[in-house]
Amino acid sequence: MNALLALSLKELRLLARDWHGLAVLFAVPVLFILLLSLALRDAFDPVASAHLRLQLVDQDHGALARQFAAELKALPGVEFDAQAPVRITVLPGFSELLATRADLAAELLAGQTEPALLQIDYAASTLPQTRGLAALNVRGALLQVQSDYLFREVLGYSDARRAELRYLGDPRRLPITEAFRDGAGRTVAAPTAVQQNVPGWLIFAMFFAVIPLATSFVVERSQGSLLRLRVLGVPAGTLLLSKALPYYFVNLLQMLVMLAVGIWLVPALGGDRLDPGHSALGLWLLGSATSLAAIGLALCVAVAVRTTLQATIAGGAISLLLAALGGVMVPKLVMPPAMQSLTQLSPMAWSLDGFSRLLVAGGGVPDILPAGGALLAFAAVTLALAALLYHHTVQSHPG
Repeated sequence: MNALLALSLKELRLLARDWHGLAVLFAVPVLFILLLSLALRDAFDPVASAHLRLQLVDQDHGALARQFAAELKALPGVEFDAQAPVRITVLPGFSELLATRADLAAELLAGQTEPALLQIDYAASTLPQTRGLAALNVRGALLQVQSDYLFREVLGYSDARRAELRYLGDPRRLPITEAFRDGAGRTVAAPTAVQQNVPGWLIFAMFFAVIPLATSFVVERSQGSLLRLRVLGVPAGTLLLSKALPYYFVNLLQMLVMLAVGIWLVPALGGDRLDPGHSALGLWLLGSATSLAAIGLALCVAVAVRTTLQATIAGGAISLLLAALGGVMVPKLVMPPAMQSLTQLSPMAWSLDGFSRLLVAGGGVPDILPAGGALLAFAAVTLALAALLYHHTVQSHPG
């Protein structure tokens, strides 16, 4: 026990003097949380994501063209801006062609080519969802203008009747309820940018500890420190545990720091506030399971590599791959179905799912048991593999 305590304290002192290692473990994930939570805030906000900036160029100048412009501008979230990336051009003849469409309905049904009424041009950088939203809004406004004209001029409906039909034809007025639900049918909240990025980069930071841990292990082996400890009779289990314990407490400190950033610093800079949920025990249990899984993987890398360059490359590559696959860098909800299935190959995805149940759905300990159990199983396998690899290394490379 004295040897374990002494070695663990020595590891903590080495880490405290390693400013580069501390930057990797704390400063870098904090910066990612701040930058991405602020940059992606509107992408996760259904109201902000529905905001649409449009240019409108009227080459017709007719009454129906003016009505179309008024209908389009009145739609929720639509703003006219001369510098907008989407330009709507009302082509010459718009009013006349729209007024005569009813007379040409038979010919159009028979396949006659219809001249264009509008033209939509997009900047090359326009996102697909913006293009879809623009086209939907333009078609909705055009349909409303055409319907009003038909009801008024062709069918001769009164203003009161047209108002009734307008109400009935407005898709926003349809009696539909919407809600986010989990697999069990329970109502849940939609994740925000901060709820995605705080746990995501917290998990990444825990796994990224593989670099300082593996580097420290390689340096001690090259300096002969591990050999001297074996000569003094320090068991392999004690040696590996002395590496794991300090990083377990470092990982828990990382979790507290990242949660604090989401709760206080992100909203202070204009982002959404992270709700820590209702289960401190659940956060500790899931954080502990994630930490053990990360430490197990880090020890496997540490005992397998022979140089600090190998430790840095292997540790960084594995962490980045698991993060990309696990929904940390690219949120799982925007992935195609095939890629969403592949995320389950990454332990980071298991942990991220557990944190989502706590921070987004407001769950408790029972809700994280599947994710926590999977992470503990991964930790058990990797720690056992690290012990076997270390034993093999000692036998094949005694020095």
